[in-house]
Amino acid sequence: MSGQGESSVATNPQPSPNAAPSVATDASPQVANATPDRADGFASSGDIVVTARRRDERLQDVPVSVTVFSAAALERSNVQTIADIRNVTPGLTFSSEGGKDNTAVSLRGIGQIPTGEVTPGVVTYFANVPLTSLGSNVPTYDISSVQVLKGPQGTLFGRNTLGGAVLIGPEAPNYEFGGYAEGTYGNYDYRELQGALNLPIIADKVALRVAGQIRRRDPLIYSINGGPGFNDTHQDSARASLLIEPTEWLKNTTIVDYFKAREAASGYYLLRQNFSFSALFSPALGPVAGGIIGGSLDGQIQGFLQQQSRNFYGAFSDNSGNGYANRRSLFVSNDTSATFGAFTVRNIFGYRKNKSDQFINTAATGQTFLPGFLFGSPQNVPFTIFHAAARIERQYLTNELQFLGSWDKFNFIVGGFYNDDKPDGVSGSTFDAFSTPGTPASVVTAHVRNKNYAIFGQATYKLTDRLSATAGIRYSWDRVSACGGAIGTSYATDATCRGIAARSLLDGVGVVSNKGEEPSWTIGLDYKVSPDLLLYVASRRGYRGVNVNTPLFETVFTTGGTNPACGFGSGQCVDLRPFQKTGEEKLTDVEVGQKWDFRTAGGRGRINTAIFYTKYKNALQFLNAQSIVPSNAPDNPTNASFGVNAADLTIYGVEFEASLSPSRNLTISFNGAYTKQKVDKVTLPPVPGIAFDATSVNRYAPSYSATASASWTLPVRPLDGDLILNGDLFMTDDFGGQYGEKLPGYKLVNARLDWKGIGGSGVDLAFFVRNLTKERYFAAPDVLLRSFPVNSVAVGDPRTYGVSGRVRF
Repeated sequence: MSGQGESSVATNPQPSPNAAPSVATDASPQVANATPDRADGFASSGDIVVTARRRDERLQDVPVSVTVFSAAALERSNVQTIADIRNVTPGLTFSSEGGKDNTAVSLRGIGQIPTGEVTPGVVTYFANVPLTSLGSNVPTYDISSVQVLKGPQGTLFGRNTLGGAVLIGPEAPNYEFGGYAEGTYGNYDYRELQGALNLPIIADKVALRVAGQIRRRDPLIYSINGGPGFNDTHQDSARASLLIEPTEWLKNTTIVDYFKAREAASGYYLLRQNFSFSALFSPALGPVAGGIIGGSLDGQIQGFLQQQSRNFYGAFSDNSGNGYANRRSLFVSNDTSATFGAFTVRNIFGYRKNKSDQFINTAATGQTFLPGFLFGSPQNVPFTIFHAAARIERQYLTNELQFLGSWDKFNFIVGGFYNDDKPDGVSGSTFDAFSTPGTPASVVTAHVRNKNYAIFGQATYKLTDRLSATAGIRYSWDRVSACGGAIGTSYATDATCRGIAARSLLDGVGVVSNKGEEPSWTIGLDYKVSPDLLLYVASRRGYRGVNVNTPLFETVFTTGGTNPACGFGSGQCVDLRPFQKTGEEKLTDVEVGQKWDFRTAGGRGRINTAIFYTKYKNALQFLNAQSIVPSNAPDNPTNASFGVNAADLTIYGVEFEASLSPSRNLTISFNGAYTKQKVDKVTLPPVPGIAFDATSVNRYAPSYSATASASWTLPVRPLDGDLILNGDLFMTDDFGGQYGEKLPGYKLVNARLDWKGIGGSGVDLAFFVRNLTKERYFAAPDVLLRSFPVNSVAVGDPRTYGVSGRVRF
């Protein structure tokens, strides 16, 4: 909810209704501490400062639906990575489809298909720099705040968004010496060390803050058929932030952030078998051989399913082991602002290098074998159903220039944005499906170059002391160019790929380009009925730019030719050329909301409500090509799937947020989201071998989700320290899956007991538990396609608990 976990009283002076908001130039806006203030402790929202409109403003004065978490609120809810905020932000989902590094965020029913380098529907910002989906699940050590903005963004932010934005603010340097050190130990041998040191170098001129974190944990998922487990944690992170203010009007902040993980792959749960292998292979191999092979595989799959039903937190290793998930990223940003009276010029530069190398057992089955006598062998022959690998090496550069002005009745921002992301090494994907030893896997190189240019502006004018009008517009130009295809038995660089593509051979190696341009806008009115009540209405247009599917569809396998390998024996290949490029997605919404702070019976509280109605045109869907294109085809689609503009949708819903502090020691809060999605029409032309209709459209959002929370400062104070008991209950209905299928809902209970300021010192101790009730649930889909013989999903974490100690100095 807005200000979730916030329960302290204003520490910043409350601005007058006519005061112009200051420009937000810090990488981490100051947000109220979540620990109840001993002087009052009531829930009060006036001090919560957000930067949703690129200015420091009181949360309750911002006519935008925003959920805010301070550092203390993140700690209170046991948030360890940014994905964990899904359990305290109803309507928001984080999932990793196809590996730990493929993070997909959805909000208000808007998400991202798990294929290609598409622009996220919900963009994550770190230190005001937009991140791609790859590597955006950042750890939350030394974080000042997280803000979740709901609905289309773009007239204020560098990157266009459809569903919203998540703003992560790292702690900024200051001019006081201090810091903290924290250690955590938990079950599954969980070990974590983190800390930060703030160093004033030159008084009021230069300050440095360094922080870091080390996380280790044994696998949460064991291997059913022996060997190492899955889903372990082995991560190292470090960050340095340098603040330079040589004059009163000039400010410069530089951040360098490093992350490295070397972990086992996700362990997937074998959910079901959709149809028999006998029916799959008989048309191509004949009824006798197909029946023998299919019957053997069917028997093995049924055995795996029986074992899986008894081992919820177990997963299988296939013929290639249990996989891996290795990631590394380097992030550099520079935020410079110069203020001249009522005007500010600001430049935000960002650079990021990502390297991801993953291998997963997508089929989630154990080792499978074919009868050896069919191959003239005395021993059974290993058979791979499906596993996948992907390697991505990319660099991203962004730059945003802003010009801001602010007066008593009028403020504005105008700016320009530039994005250039491109390959930084070898990249591609490998799919090994329905194969025996010696069968060449589909090793497909894939490289994408994205460029985006945009100009934007937004202004707010106070028509009266209480009524304000806001209008903004953005115009964007998108350019995408991709090269891919099967180049030997390993991945190639972008330069090598383009060199081969220049030969113009019918080998699937080619360059695909696309470009587009489109405006987006916002317009709204807000009315301050009283200092404690805000009413607003807004309409916004968001859009997601054009893209491409790779590689170049040019061989008989993807152009409708004939080949015995196509169609499982029919010989007829599919024509994918109409789907080589994707078009723009457009979204228009209307949002009506209110924000109200109140006092009653000696207590304080808040109720915020937002109602939204959205029209979503040309929504991207993904189609799996595994059943229609041979896995060893040179132009087999990257990641064995491709995106298409397939549907028009209507999405509407209500978000309700409430908190109450009947006393200074107790805060109770509740927030919930109801989202309804209706398919207006399906615009996908027929694709032989793929059944797709209105029931197949992705439905990312649950119909409802909610979080109930409580924070109670106990009446006892052992050793002069505060004892604070915190708890969250998260509930969700069926939620985001694939091809119209949703995963079943679940309930999670998290709890934490903090002992703050022990003996009047800077020492804190905490005991925490996540998934207290041992809920067994599915956290994300892997493959849920009915056209695939077996389906798999990722399971949610089991119950974890531990103890944490922190020293503040």
